[in-house]
Amino acid sequence: MIGYIHSLQSLGTVDGPGVRAVVFAQGCPYRCAYCHNPDTWKVGDGEAISHDELIAKIARLKSYIKDGGVTLSGGEPCLQADFFIEITKTLHGMGLHVALDTSGAVTGERAMELVRSVDLVLLDVKFNTEEEYSRYTGGSLAGAMKILGERERMGAPVWIRRVILPGINDTDTDLEAFAELIWRYECIEKLELLPFRKLCLEKYESLGIPFPASDIPEAKESDCERLSHKLSELITSHRKSKK
Repeated sequence: MIGYIHSLQSLGTVDGPGVRAVVFAQGCPYRCAYCHNPDTWKVGDGEAISHDELIAKIARLKSYIKDGGVTLSGGEPCLQADFFIEITKTLHGMGLHVALDTSGAVTGERAMELVRSVDLVLLDVKFNTEEEYSRYTGGSLAGAMKILGERERMGAPVWIRRVILPGINDTDTDLEAFAELIWRYECIEKLELLPFRKLCLEKYESLGIPFPASDIPEAKESDCERLSHKLSELITSHRKSKK
């Protein structure tokens, strides 16, 4: 079986617990206005790699990642669900923890099988409404919520992620709506609010395409920490009030 990857990061520390190998899948149906990796969009670009070749690359890192694991990221790995289901089975056979970093852009039968097969889902819930999703991603909130609902049904862990865009999704109203959207899900183990950055500008220039978020200011780490703390408080408040 052949898959298409953009790259393999050897020793990642920000995409799941511990030190991890991170496989960046090629292809994504979303076109987020603030995407950092436009070079992962096209399906079929990137490096064609067989199941055995990818496993061999990861196996060479096993001594470094045995207490962390492997994260399937992208792009959108659920676009190549069959390939990554088989990769996940083999990695589990090697005793490695597998995380899936997904936006919920693909939720067909095989994609959901991949969602069910991994140990952890890093779920990017980008905005709170369908209108915002349509405007800034070209996609739908429904996909992310479907995956969150499935992991809740399974009693399987999820880390929720969101990139903070100053002036767009960082207001008190946004946080309150976010808390209302997710507070019911007990499968959520962690919340990660990540600062918007513009390190991708050179990629857009080299590809000859405009960067839609060029006028949005970068977010500060301190603001993301403050917002994360407030979001946690709001979720806790919701849960206490509903008991």
